[in-house]
Amino acid sequence: MTDEKTKSNFWKPLFITLGIIGGLIVICITAVIIAIIVFKPFDLNLDDIPSIINSDITESSYDHPLLTEDQEIVLESVGIDVSALPTEITQEQIDCGIEALGQERVLEIMAGSAPTFTDIIQAQHCY
Repeated sequence: MTDEKTKSNFWKPLFITLGIIGGLIVICITAVIIAIIVFKPFDLNLDDIPSIINSDITESSYDHPLLTEDQEIVLESVGIDVSALPTEITQEQIDCGIEALGQERVLEIMAGSAPTFTDIIQAQHCY
């Protein structure tokens, strides 16, 4: 009888602790989701995300002189109006991009590589 009581004394607090930790994780995830919906960081509009995911954009609606077709498609897919972007790149913008993304990544993008979502968020303040 003593062994059963000892086993019970070990497992019960362990499961209670795991349950509390799991509950706190669920609460934190819910709080983050609510904060994203309410505060809209990075000027993201969550209403556009389902349409972005479901839409098959195959060509850009605007021919930007500094962007490739793939770059335009990526930017339009995350809700950026390509026609509102500057048509000339200043040295300040290049320096800002290098500071935000690093020299190597900026050179890749300037050579035609499509910017990733992370690139767009990190360098958003530069344009």
